Order: sequence, then C-alpha cells, then structure tokens
Amino acid sequence: MTRKKDTSWPSPDNEHADGDAIEQTDRIFKETGMNDTFSDLLGLIYEGVSAEVPWQGFAEGLRVALDARNAFITLHHDHESGNDVFVGAGEPGDEVDWLAVESTYRAEFMKDDPFRPCSMEPGQLGLMESSEADARKRTLFEHLQIARTLRICIAEPGGLRCWVDVIRNFARPDPSFTPADLALIRALQPHLARALGLYAQLKRQEAEKAIYESIVDHFALGCILLNENAEVIHINRVASSVIERSPDIRLSNKHLALADRSAQLLLNEAVTKVIAARSRADTGVSGELVRLGGLQHRLIGMLVYPTPVQHYYRSGQAPCAVIYVSDLTANLEALRPTHTQSLARLGQLFGLTRQEAALALFLAYGNTITEAAQQMGIAETAARNYSKKIYAKMDIASQADLIRLVLRCVSFLR
Repeated sequence: MTRKKDTSWPSPDNEHADGDAIEQTDRIFKETGMNDTFSDLLGLIYEGVSAEVPWQGFAEGLRVALDARNAFITLHHDHESGNDVFVGAGEPGDEVDWLAVESTYRAEFMKDDPFRPCSMEPGQLGLMESSEADARKRTLFEHLQIARTLRICIAEPGGLRCWVDVIRNFARPDPSFTPADLALIRALQPHLARALGLYAQLKRQEAEKAIYESIVDHFALGCILLNENAEVIHINRVASSVIERSPDIRLSNKHLALADRSAQLLLNEAVTKVIAARSRADTGVSGELVRLGGLQHRLIGMLVYPTPVQHYYRSGQAPCAVIYVSDLTANLEALRPTHTQSLARLGQLFGLTRQEAALALFLAYGNTITEAAQQMGIAETAARNYSKKIYAKMDIASQADLIRLVLRCVSFLR
C-alpha cells in the first residue's frame, strides 16, 4: 500500500504549538527568500474567487513555486457522485488525461486511501509516495511518472470543501517536499479557506440573482441598470429583446437613445432626478414614468427608479438607477394558453380541466368570453359554461379576480 504521512496543523487549543509553527514558518521564509512568492500566491488566491475559471492562475503559480509537474484544485460537491470540479495546471507539453486518471483512482484506489477527500479534516495535509508494497498503484505511478504527491484539505463554514494536490515527477534528483514547501502550503491554508468562503458566498448570490432575473424575464419585464453617469452597465434579456424589436429605442455610446426627442428629454430628466435623489439618500422619491410610441408605433412604457444605496460601494460601475421597460403592445409569452406547462400547472393548482385551464389563461390575458371562444374554436355558450365552473372552482366572482389570481400564482414559473 502506498506509504503516507499526516502533517496536520497544530491543534487550535495549543497556543504554544501555533506560535511555534508561525515562528518556524517565518524563519523558513526568511532563510529561503519565499516572502515574495508567498505574496504573489496570496494575490492569485483572492483573484481566483471571481475568475472565470476559479483559481486557475493560483494553480499555475503554485506549480511553478513548488517546481512541480502538476497542481490541481478540486472543488468538492458530492464524493459519491464524482461530480467534483477540477482546475489544473501542468508543465508545457503534458498530454496526460488527468480526468481519466482521476476516474481510475476513484474506481480502483479511493476506497483504500486514508487521504481520500471525504476522510480528510480541514487543514489536514498528507504526503504520498509510491511503494513496493502496492503493485497496482506502483504501476500506475510509474506509468504517470509520479514520484511524490502532496494534498491539503480546505473547508469554509458553509460546507464547501476543496483539495489542493501538488504532483512531482522523477525529473528532480530528490522529488521530496522540503520543510520550506510544507511551510508555504501551511501559510497559504487559512487564506485558501477564506477565499473558498468568499467563493461560496459569491456563487450563492449569483444563483439568487439568476433566479430573480428569470422571474423578471418570465413576466416580460425589461431591466436596464445605469451608473451615476447614466451609462448602461447591465441589460437583461427582455430589455434587449424590446430594443431589438423597436425602431424607436437603441443603445448609443452606452446610453439609451430614443427616436422621439420629447420622450428623450423626459427620460433624461427622469434619470437625472432619480440619480440625484439616490445621492442624497432620499428614499421618498417615486418612480418617473416615460412613455414612448403608441398609435402607429409600439407602445413602450419606461419606469425609472433609483437603486438602493450601497453605503460601502462607490464606483463608476455601481448601479444608480434602474429603468423598467415593458413593451405594452407585445404578447406576454408567459401567458400564452399554448404553453403546455402553464395549462397543466394551472389545472393542477385549481382543479381545472384542460379546456377550463385554457379558457382561464385566455381570460387572464385580457380576452373577452367571445374572443376566447373564437380562439379556442368552441361555442360562446360553451365558453360561458366553462367560465362559471372556473369561477366556482377558483372561488372568484369576476374576470378581474381571475386575472389577479392567475398572475400571482406559480403556474407560469418555468
């Protein structure tokens, strides 16, 4: 079996051990001149939180700093499913399929590995090397030219874990990890834990943002965010679609440009007013409504509001105003009776038959009984009979009640 060593952190209740470890790390850093390396890696750790591929730069920086063949970061989700996310860095020309290697390891060796991810404690550090005793693993290590590996477990309070693995091959006369190498990893560990916590928080916020945006998109409400200079800094999918369909509104040099000059002046005034109100932290300002088009053109409503003040965020890219955009002449896709899921969910929620659910959607969309009957291809008397059953099952008395209830229910959520 592969020989392993456990070099865990000193116990947190042993202050003398912690102090000795810090002093030892400081001494090693001074003797080896690793202070600059440590500082560079710290920057890469915290930059990696918001990178497109998290900690890709840190993996490469750590590989170079430890003169290693590979460095891997595993973001752990479920040790049983194997759906972890791997971020790796390797020497130029490394053509090994490390995902396939990891798959083989999980299938054949993980269950016997005391340093398998699910068994390691936060802060625990393990060293592994090939051994004559385990022929299968020795064969794999020799095939991959693995001489030594180092692994450390990182965790954040919310439950997300990651593992950092560093691999050395036989290119070095002595591939062992030195006290200086271990001191560097130990000094980086608390920063990796903090960065992992920031990463988890950021991902939770991104998930919440995506959910809220999908709900806004679903009800065909466009959102455009402006900074303090009235420049567009974010635009959601619905607003982009409205701009694409309408010849009367476009983006020009990061600003909204309207074909109607009077509407443009009103929009400019509204934006200036709400941004000024926000800078004064005036919470009593109501939204400013601007109407664009009508009659021969698409009727677009724009409602301008100040965004909530973020006291610790002052930046040229900070959202200062939001423009809610609605194309009042467009059909709301979420309310189309042909939407199969909406029909099924509405029927399930209120105990309606498929025909009753279809009629309820047409009425919620604003159609009269006559118009709904024509679109459904049924007699008006049949539609009226259906409507009576709908009202009874939904315990309502009017089409206005139906509209309110249907629009507020969850039947339209995708």
